[in-house]
Amino acid sequence: MTLPIASGTYEIDKAHSQLGFSVTHLDISIVKGTFDVFTGSLIVGDTLTATAVSIDAEMASINTGNESRDQHLQGDTFFDAPNHPQMKFKSLSISESGDGYELTGELTIKGITETVTLTGAYNGSAVFPLDGSTHHGFSMSGIISRGAFDVSYGESMVTDEVKLTLEIQFIEPGSE
Repeated sequence: MTLPIASGTYEIDKAHSQLGFSVTHLDISIVKGTFDVFTGSLIVGDTLTATAVSIDAEMASINTGNESRDQHLQGDTFFDAPNHPQMKFKSLSISESGDGYELTGELTIKGITETVTLTGAYNGSAVFPLDGSTHHGFSMSGIISRGAFDVSYGESMVTDEVKLTLEIQFIEPGSE
């Protein structure tokens, strides 16, 4: 089995994609954020086992809508962005799961690599009318532990559980 798109290397349309996260603060509300600077690709092979995804995000681009909090998150008590400037994801496997897909890969934060699994769906394709390129949309999400990546400041304020959400559009090669 493969994805319902042609083989090739697809780059992320950064203007129409988002890497997000959310955590529970004080057990009473959800705080959301994004990483605004990222790159990545989807290499589609003849089968799902020959298909791979990679995404790199700049830790200094964290954006929670609060500049003071963003600076705190970039500091050494959280992500230590000066010493660990990127968060990296590299897939290990992609498989069908129910109506969608399961994406398992290595996530590296603060120099610590853990295996994580995201679930999601292929949302279809459409032609972008401004340039005629074909875009393919994916939604993925999963839960990680802050502590597993040594992001352990503020346990009484913020839950250990972090929800990752990816809304990604990939541009079909040769369609730009």
